[in-house]
Amino acid sequence: MRIAIAGAGVAGSYISRLLRLRGYRNIDVFDVRHRIACGIHPCGYGVDDKFDPLVRFVGLDPSRYVLHMPPRFLAKVEGVAAKTTVFMIDKPSLLADLIDGVEVKYERVQPDRYDLVVDATGEARAYAPPLEHDLKARVVQWRVRVEEPSATAFMPTRGVPGYAWIMPLSADGAELHVGGGCEQGVDVRSRTLTSPAFKPLRVKSVICACGARIRLCGPDFGRVVDRNVWAVGEAAGLVGPATGAGNVYAMQSGIHLVNNLGDPGGYVAALERDFSALVPEARAVRKVLAGRLPGPIDLLRIRAGWSRGGVEVAWKDMPRLLFAMARAFVEVTEPA
Repeated sequence: MRIAIAGAGVAGSYISRLLRLRGYRNIDVFDVRHRIACGIHPCGYGVDDKFDPLVRFVGLDPSRYVLHMPPRFLAKVEGVAAKTTVFMIDKPSLLADLIDGVEVKYERVQPDRYDLVVDATGEARAYAPPLEHDLKARVVQWRVRVEEPSATAFMPTRGVPGYAWIMPLSADGAELHVGGGCEQGVDVRSRTLTSPAFKPLRVKSVICACGARIRLCGPDFGRVVDRNVWAVGEAAGLVGPATGAGNVYAMQSGIHLVNNLGDPGGYVAALERDFSALVPEARAVRKVLAGRLPGPIDLLRIRAGWSRGGVEVAWKDMPRLLFAMARAFVEVTEPA
């Protein structure tokens, strides 16, 4: 079986390693060359407590990648204390270990040369057919050093519907990943989007900054498989719409793909079994991103989405969060 993996991010690299561990050799991995502003120390990214067993499953030590673990596993969501299993990892180091020993080809895949093309190209979805109701959010992010350490925190963006965050990248909390994401933010300054996150911080220096887009529409199970092209991870819509979490989902969907090689129906069924809750979650988030306040059922789905992403908010605190979202979204933003 000739297999092409398009994309050497978490999903593609994880699948590549898993296939090699199972004895597959006729595999080609393709990617594009990325220009990353921060070449000093690779950036970290959030995962939750499901990360450890997934990394051990492919023979790696998860402790090797931990950058910051929240003290007492607490975070703040718009000032409300929340339990969390989210922690920050050195994602580039993880990717390097997953893809170690593989010669990555920097060219386009020729799908007709392969029995299976794994589309692991993330939001680009370069080989799977377009999604009918796609939804992508703009994301801006900084890596900064601060004078006073900060804890993990999440809050609404100001003036446009979305969320901002502070995530420590070092054990002492003095190096941070600060960012924000929204759908309707193209004409808003990056620092305006993230002003709620930057406001309490005393920034000493900026290490790097970048922007991207992230898919929040949830999965369309009817478009996961198209002939010999199978989408996986974010390319399949497997990102938490309420949290933006995708690293763990990428690895979980990679296992389903490898377990169902030669059985496209089995692969789709496995994804539906584990990720169908992302569909109503995406509908609720789409309403919020359109500037409408969520109803009780929407709030239930968003809260469940936070929980799947490793953030537990008590029910008694949800009205406070809803009020904070309403207040934040109607504030006037600074034009670009």
